[in-house]
Amino acid sequence: MRERVDLNKLETVFYFIAWSGGIFYGLYQLFLAGVYFEDYDDAFNDFGPGWSWVGRKRDISDIEWSLWIPFMYQLIPWVTLHLTFSQYLKWSECSSTIICCWYIAISVAFLCYYAGGVAMIFLLTQPCIACLLTSFRSKRIAYVIHFATLGVIQLSPTLEIVIQDWLMLQEDVYQMIVIAVCWMQLRTISCSIDNITDYKHRNIVGFLKNFIQSTAYCLYLPTLFLGPFVLYSDFIRGIEGPFKPWTFRRISIFILNITRFTFWIFFTDLSMHFIYCNALQYHPDFVAQLNPWAFYAMGYAMGQYFLNKYVVFYGTYGEISRADDINAPPPPKCIGRIHLYSEMWKHFDRGLYQFLIRYIYVPIASMEIPLKKILASFISFGFVFLWHGVQLFIFTWSFLNFLGLTIEGIARSVGNTPGFIDWEEKWLTSKNIRRFHCMLASPLLALSAISNFYFFAGQDIGNIFIYRIFHDSPKAVGILLFLLYCCCQVSTEMKNRETGRETKTDHDDIEKRM
Repeated sequence: MRERVDLNKLETVFYFIAWSGGIFYGLYQLFLAGVYFEDYDDAFNDFGPGWSWVGRKRDISDIEWSLWIPFMYQLIPWVTLHLTFSQYLKWSECSSTIICCWYIAISVAFLCYYAGGVAMIFLLTQPCIACLLTSFRSKRIAYVIHFATLGVIQLSPTLEIVIQDWLMLQEDVYQMIVIAVCWMQLRTISCSIDNITDYKHRNIVGFLKNFIQSTAYCLYLPTLFLGPFVLYSDFIRGIEGPFKPWTFRRISIFILNITRFTFWIFFTDLSMHFIYCNALQYHPDFVAQLNPWAFYAMGYAMGQYFLNKYVVFYGTYGEISRADDINAPPPPKCIGRIHLYSEMWKHFDRGLYQFLIRYIYVPIASMEIPLKKILASFISFGFVFLWHGVQLFIFTWSFLNFLGLTIEGIARSVGNTPGFIDWEEKWLTSKNIRRFHCMLASPLLALSAISNFYFFAGQDIGNIFIYRIFHDSPKAVGILLFLLYCCCQVSTEMKNRETGRETKTDHDDIEKRM
């Protein structure tokens, strides 16, 4: 492992100012491009009345934000009741089985209220299947059935129509149920595989207890609809662990974090009065004509907006889960301070990353087969493609991410060879080695960003970014790569400082124990 390399403070400040300045200037140019919508015939209701004190209309074209935020408010009294009573049960030293029965009861009550009894029974089939699969004691059978079920859900439009008619749900309610089904598919895999490893169906009591725990995990209300994903093992540790007193510090941290995520809701809504990056996605002809600053800033704005959504949802429900002693993954890190594919996957959707590593990547990478790591990565992204939805733009996003991670992995392997290390140390100083690595990472960061644009905005917008990166003027592309180089330096600096703090904390802990 190479030593941490710090640059001159003035140079570090320059990179930070250049990267931040480039972002803000680009966003200003994107704001100016919003004049396109001043006399816009809003046939598809992309805009709504803005806040009166702002005096501008608001971009409401993102379906997820328009659907999920009202649903989030609707869920508040239910998760409040869920958390309050579950903490009372823990304080009363009730068994984990009773706690799980409460989890099931409150989730079933909400589903009946929100979607009706038929939809509630429909969702209950997944944990039932998961528990039955455990009885086979075969991980291979469990994987085949789970993957086949996911394939049927995603690949059958006719089934989608039949289920929607059968459940008799309004469109917005049906969309939330579909999201819950997809999240539950991950949870059923997690509890099936973990329960096969630690088999407990040796008698009827063991079967019933395991069934109750698995069902409570799959229906766990705070993460049922909008994530984040929590490993089954973390859920079990949470319900079986001791009650943690609600000290002043714990209450303060909980309130502070909920306030922080609430702030991001209002900040994101405010930004949609000025930056119309979502509405622009439906006008590819105009996007293709944007000047380079506004064009690439639109890509950054889409990424930042996407980040804000998941900071709000993963952050809020993750915090509620942690208050309930369930160790949910932390919210995503800011995309503006991450430059490597591997780091982005590791620190954005951390729950999904844990799932992929534990249940797909590691089992395949541990096999004695050629190119096992590349195959494990390929199958992992194949699962990501299937789980997110079988569409062309999702395939492009998944494939480019697989390609980018493969290139990064090959580059890291070459960079860690003794010959390459000796070459660098012979011709470059330690600081120049860091600069050289950031320079090499800049084009890969561009590929990483463009791959995500396919996911954010669809195939047409993604294709435009590919076209522009190869056809814009050398000056425009040069400025872009320079700013991405600055981003790589800022990202490296932030990672070095985090590593330094973690090392210091570990050192302090060791000293306290001595």
